Amino acid sequence: STLSITVRADNYQADQVKTIITEPIQQAVRVVGGLENVETNSFNGGALISLNFPMSYDMEKAEEQVNKAVGDIKLPADIEKPLVTRLSTHSMPIMRVSLMSASPDITENTLRTAIQEDFVNRLKTVPGVKDVRVSGGGTAGYSVNLRMDDLRKAGLTVDDVNRSLAEDYTTGMVGKVSNNQVSIPVKVAGWELNQQDLMQLPLHNQDGKTIPLSNVAEISNSIVNLETISRTNGKASVLLDVLKTPDSNITDVSDRLKNKINDIPSFKNKDIQLAILFDQGEQIKSSIKGLINEGLLGCLFSMICVFLFFRKVRSTLLIALSLPICLLATTGLLKTMGISLNILTVSGLIVAMGRVVDDSIVILDNMNRKVNKEHGKTGPHLLTQAVSEMIPAIVSSTATTVAVYVPIALIGGMVSSAFSGFAWSVVIALIISLFVSILVVPALYHLFWRGKPISNDDKFEPFAHKILTWVFGRKKKVFLAFLALFLLTAVGAAFLPVNFLPTSNNTGQIAVQVELPPNTSLTKVDAEVRRLESLLAANSKVDSFSSGLGSSFTPQSDDVFDAGGGWLQKPNIANLSLMLKKGTDSNTFIVSLQKQLNTLSSKAVYTVSNQSIAGDDSQLKINLTGADNQTLESMA
Repeated sequence: STLSITVRADNYQADQVKTIITEPIQQAVRVVGGLENVETNSFNGGALISLNFPMSYDMEKAEEQVNKAVGDIKLPADIEKPLVTRLSTHSMPIMRVSLMSASPDITENTLRTAIQEDFVNRLKTVPGVKDVRVSGGGTAGYSVNLRMDDLRKAGLTVDDVNRSLAEDYTTGMVGKVSNNQVSIPVKVAGWELNQQDLMQLPLHNQDGKTIPLSNVAEISNSIVNLETISRTNGKASVLLDVLKTPDSNITDVSDRLKNKINDIPSFKNKDIQLAILFDQGEQIKSSIKGLINEGLLGCLFSMICVFLFFRKVRSTLLIALSLPICLLATTGLLKTMGISLNILTVSGLIVAMGRVVDDSIVILDNMNRKVNKEHGKTGPHLLTQAVSEMIPAIVSSTATTVAVYVPIALIGGMVSSAFSGFAWSVVIALIISLFVSILVVPALYHLFWRGKPISNDDKFEPFAHKILTWVFGRKKKVFLAFLALFLLTAVGAAFLPVNFLPTSNNTGQIAVQVELPPNTSLTKVDAEVRRLESLLAANSKVDSFSSGLGSSFTPQSDDVFDAGGGWLQKPNIANLSLMLKKGTDSNTFIVSLQKQLNTLSSKAVYTVSNQSIAGDDSQLKINLTGADNQTLESMA
C-alpha cells in the first residue's frame, strides 16, 4: 500500500528541490504511524515522495495523517501545495476515451478547450466517478504576440507588459523571446474579456507612460496551460482517463459512462469523433461471461462422468443437486465477508467445482453398496452407518485440500492481497461440500431413493480387470515408462518462464516509449513522435494508435501491484499505445517493430512492450544507496 506526494516547483533545480521541499517533507511524515519506508525523487521542477505502508494498513487513516503532516510545512509562495494520492488498483483508469474533431467547425483549439471541458464536467457527474484526467487539454485564452521593435520605440519592456496584464485581472503570463517577437499566453480570470477589449488594455511603464496594447502587439485565440499533447492516428485528440471511487462497481460505472456519453450534445450532433480505447468494464464482463460458460460446461461434463460411473439417472441428479447448493452458499458467504464476485473468485469456484462433488460421490457410492447388500432396503440406521464409515476419509481429504489454500488467504503481503478472494472461494466451497455430502445427500437419498441402486450387468468391470491384469504382469516396464515421463516433465518444468502474472492481453495492445536526452525541447520530442507516427500509419498490421507527450505531474501507478508507487511523465519522454489488427501475433510484432526502430538514426531510445494485466513487466528497478551523491551519479 503506497501513498504518493507530488510537489511542483517549476523554478527550482534538483538540488534546491531536495533542500527546500524533499527534506522537510521527509522529516514531517516520519511521525505517521505504520510507515515502513520512504522513497524520494528530487528533479528539476518538482519532487516525488513515495510512502510505503503494510498491505493490511488502514490507508484512509494514513492518508489523513500524511495530509495533516504536509499541511503544516511552510514552503515558498511560488511552490504549489503538495498533493497526496493513494496508489492502488483504484488509481488505474477504468476507461480511456479519445476525442477528435469530426466537423470543420470544431478547431483544434476548440477541441482542446471548450469541448474537453464540457466532456469532463459531464462525466464527473456520473455516480461512481472519482476523477477524469485529461491529456492534451488546456484552457481557452489568448496569445499576445509582442512586436519588439514597436515595444522599444514605445519605451516599454516585456516586464512592463506582464505587470500591466497582471493588474488587469489576468493570469498565466509566460513569455518566450524568439527573434524579435515574444509570445505571451494569457488566461483571463475574474471577468469576461473578449479580444477587442484586450486590445485596448492600457500598458504603462515605471515612468507613468501609457499606451494601448494594440500599439505593440497582435492578439489571437490560443490555449493556455497546455502541458501535454495527444494525437490519435496522427490527428489532434484529447484523451480522457476516467477513475472510479473505491466502493463503486466497475461494470456499473462503465455502463453509466457510456449512457452519459451518448447524451452529450457535441457527440449526438456528430461534431466529435469519439473512440473508447480502453474499457475495463467490457473486459470484466467478457472474462466473467467466458468463465461462467466454461463453468457450466464443467458442470455438464462432471455430470456425464457421474452418470457413466453410477449409470443411474437418480444418482446423477442427486449429485447434480449438491453443486448449486455449494456454489450458491459459497457466494452468499463471500458477500458477507465483503468479497465481490470477480474474475479471481469465479475462477476459484470453477476450480472447486470438480472437487465439490467428490465427497458426495464417495458417500453415495457407499450408501449404494450398503443398500445393495440389503437387496434394496433402505433405512436411517443403514444410511447412517454408510455415512459414518466414510466421514474420516472425506474429512481428511477435504482438510488436506483446505490446508493448501488457507495460507494464501491468511499469510498477508502482496500474494494474499491479490489472491485472497480466490483462496476463500475454494476453501468455503470445499467446507460446504463436506457438510452437504454428510447431511444433505443422505437425507435426499432416504427421501427419494427406491429400488436396487446398482445394475447387475456391469460392462466396465471386466474391461478394467483386463487392464489391471496386464499392468500387474509388466510392473517393471510400467514403472520405467512412468519414470521416463516424470523426468521428461521435470526437464520441461525447469525451462518454464516465471512471472508474477501471465501476459494475458489477447487484444493486441502494444506500448511504445520514446525517450530523448534530458532537456530536449518539446518541439524536438514532437518531431520524433511524428516520425514514428508516420511509420505506424504505413504499417499494415497496426489498426490504430494514440500518442501522448509533454510534462505531466499526475501521479500514476505503472503496475497494479507496484510497491514503489507512481511515476511522473517527463517532458523528454513520449508514450504511444498501439492496437493491432485481429490475427496479428503480438510477440512477433513487438520483436519486428523493436528491430525497425533500433535502425533509425536518432538520439531517441525506443522501448516496445506488451501491455498486459501484470502492468509494464519490461521495467527493472534498481536502487543504489550511499552517502556520496557524486559517486551514486557516476555509478548510475
